[in-house]
Amino acid sequence: MDMARELRDGIGILNFLEGRNFLVTGATGFLAKVLIEKILRVSPNVGKIFLLIKAKDKQAAMDRVKDEIIGCELFKCLRQQYGEGYTNFMLSKLVPVNGDIRESNMGIGDDSFCQITQEVDVIINSAANTTLDERYDAALVANTIAPSRLLSFAKKCKKLSLFLHLSTTYVNGERPGILMEKAFEMGDSRIDSSTQGKLDVHHEINLASDLIETLPPNEVPQKLKEIGLARPRMYGWQNVYQMTKAMGEMMINADRGRVPVVIVRPSVIESTFQEPFPGWIQGYRVLDPLILSYGKGRLPGFLVNPDTVMDVVPADLVANVIIAAMAKHGIVTSPGIDVYHAASSTVNPMTMCDMFNYSHDYFAASPLMDNQGDEIQIADMEYFSSIDSFSSYIQKDIAEKGGLSEEIGPNLNPKQRSRLEARCKRMTENLIHLAKLYEPYMFYRARFDSWNTRKLMRQMSTEESNKFPMDLKSVNWEDYFANAHIPGLKRHVIKKPSSPRQDSI
Repeated sequence: MDMARELRDGIGILNFLEGRNFLVTGATGFLAKVLIEKILRVSPNVGKIFLLIKAKDKQAAMDRVKDEIIGCELFKCLRQQYGEGYTNFMLSKLVPVNGDIRESNMGIGDDSFCQITQEVDVIINSAANTTLDERYDAALVANTIAPSRLLSFAKKCKKLSLFLHLSTTYVNGERPGILMEKAFEMGDSRIDSSTQGKLDVHHEINLASDLIETLPPNEVPQKLKEIGLARPRMYGWQNVYQMTKAMGEMMINADRGRVPVVIVRPSVIESTFQEPFPGWIQGYRVLDPLILSYGKGRLPGFLVNPDTVMDVVPADLVANVIIAAMAKHGIVTSPGIDVYHAASSTVNPMTMCDMFNYSHDYFAASPLMDNQGDEIQIADMEYFSSIDSFSSYIQKDIAEKGGLSEEIGPNLNPKQRSRLEARCKRMTENLIHLAKLYEPYMFYRARFDSWNTRKLMRQMSTEESNKFPMDLKSVNWEDYFANAHIPGLKRHVIKKPSSPRQDSI
């Protein structure tokens, strides 16, 4: 009888959202915006959404919210729905809070601190430093120390029903096989403990701070970069982002006490699949430097196993997983920790070869234009299995395209040749750096189990499944790349000059 009622009624997502107050960190980030938009669109009677914004003062925080959220194209459906009342509606729900996740009590002032601790029901931690080759100290502060501080803040919230932390499936490191939705215990590493001492999170934090105190200031940046590369490899992670996010999970699990905790681990988050419209994206995500460089003819080959499964998940489906998990565990409010993977590799796998084929077909039919207005012609992607072979190939390709071929090069005057050589060298170094940074993912051998997420789907009513779709089996990847993702990149990213971000893996 209870099971029948549960199947009929579902989780109760809309009832949960109504009147609830939220605190969101990382609120101006890509995924947080998609999440905020969805909550406001489906639940206009939600309470307040406090947005932690890094700014010099309250007015600057408000200005960022107006510019980066209220004025963002992502919210155009709400703008159409509310018309002239749109801004007033948004400001009645969104409350900018000037603060910084790296500080004690999030750097929140006394007035806001009192209001938030009295009113907030759910805390969503979406803030992170996603740079794959970040300095060790900076990654530790954002990804390991800050979540622990936010959890301490959560314990001061009188009405708190849930602490939801956004992580990444890649905290699982470089182990092959099917990786499960399992919470980290303090000291877990990704290698055999018999060959390496147990990971000590507090030692890692002290290691970074001790280096800052003892080294000459001019040596600190380089040294912290170096140990940001070395420490993850020592314990079985592929980069500093993965390791510090994993240690952040450990700190949360160790310190949570009786606070109900949900950890949602998305894989590679890319543009929206359907909601609020297909193809919305903010900045370069993980695959986008590869896709656009290929479309521009600058990356005709890459260091990658074409059979590697690249686990991709559209942002709107991740937002739905977050909302459904939040409702399920926020209603019950029992102390515990639950982990959900928002991932496609076990239910709807796509290989890197598939992705480049979809990109080839798109750019062959709709070529990008060069600076002279001519269509850029592309060839099939070439795949390389070693950094040496890729480096030789890309150096030669850039030299030929840059006018340094054996036929043209000798005819250049010394000044022209020097300029071209410097430009080609920069381009070559950038692509080789990108290849080294991405190499672990281009040869990744694991897939991510999503049993908990699939169970969550089964617990939803038909109405909830329609309103909060999260079934990655429903995504046709060829259609997604051709009709949503790449057109979205052209509209929202390529039109603006920007440096590629190797983030959010």
